[in-house]
Amino acid sequence: MSLALVLARKDWWLFWADRRAAALCFVVPVLLASAFGTIFSRPVSGTATKLPVVIVVEDDGPFTRQVADELLASPRLDVREVTRSEAESAVAERKIVAVVLPTGFEQLKNWQPGVTTEQPELLLLCHPNATAERQMAQGIVTEAVMKRVTREAFRDVLKDSTEDALAPPFRIETVTAAPFAGAQFNSYAHSFCGMTLQYLLFWGMESGLLLLRERSRSVWTRVRAAAVPLSCVVAGKALATGMVALLQVLVTFGVGYLAFGVKIDGSVIGFVLLAVVACGLAASTGLLVAALGGTEARARNVSILVILGVSMLGGLWVPAFLLPEWARDISLALPTTWALRGFETATWQAGGFWAVAPNIVVVAGFTVLLLTIAAMRLRFAELRLRQGKI
Repeated sequence: MSLALVLARKDWWLFWADRRAAALCFVVPVLLASAFGTIFSRPVSGTATKLPVVIVVEDDGPFTRQVADELLASPRLDVREVTRSEAESAVAERKIVAVVLPTGFEQLKNWQPGVTTEQPELLLLCHPNATAERQMAQGIVTEAVMKRVTREAFRDVLKDSTEDALAPPFRIETVTAAPFAGAQFNSYAHSFCGMTLQYLLFWGMESGLLLLRERSRSVWTRVRAAAVPLSCVVAGKALATGMVALLQVLVTFGVGYLAFGVKIDGSVIGFVLLAVVACGLAASTGLLVAALGGTEARARNVSILVILGVSMLGGLWVPAFLLPEWARDISLALPTTWALRGFETATWQAGGFWAVAPNIVVVAGFTVLLLTIAAMRLRFAELRLRQGKI
């Protein structure tokens, strides 16, 4: 064990030898987490998000004008009236959704229930990538038009009524149904959890590449000539990698707490244990890179591809519900998914220890599996080296 500690101390000081590079290991995940959190942050509760829309009125009838005024007054739209050419230009740049009330739209005021005659058109101009905006605009426009159509169809009944007579006969109350009491989504908490995990894997990759570099140079030969057991070399490398990874977790979440209010609202013990096994996952990833990488250049390229892939599918970049169903199914076989779920449960979801525990067990299982594969592969390579086959 003392030999493993000596080797771990060597790698620890080697990490700090290049202080600028060491500083970037902590700065980069903080910057990316801050950027992702800012991008996906939402207004505080009670402030409505308005959809940017422009209206083009090509029919000069009074009914059409009333519909346009209804949309211009909508509290859910950031709306203004423009010409057709201006609307098409704005839509082409994906700045906005355009509502066009074309010539002939005035005929809609004569609609009666049960009549199936030819209906006038209302055009929605949107960018091909603006599917969500189009659906939202379609709902709001339909509500505004049907309110005006209803008033026209039943004007004899509603002639002395106010606009409130056309209000829905029910009230919608939004209630949050969270898995744990006190859960409050924080985009910064999600981004700091995700970016911390991603850069733990990147640090593990760098540690593995360092070991791969040592194996190709005289450093590895001198260490092995000193009769140091391979198990001590592996343990020392894993310990040093895990220590730096744990420091990354402390720094990243520390900045998240001080700058963006990222807190552990759930189990502190669960968070700490999950952080430890996540650091172990980073260490085992590094050893796996060194064991299977081959050349350093090839190992770096393949590792970056794999880490970015498991980060994306694991929901480290964007919330998992934004991913397609097949990606969510695949993500269940990835340690990043379970690690992220555990960190989110312990932070903004305010889950207790037993809610975090399954994630700890799964991540620990992945850690042991990767570590076992790496150790077996390194032992096999060492055996071939002694036999002179490589």
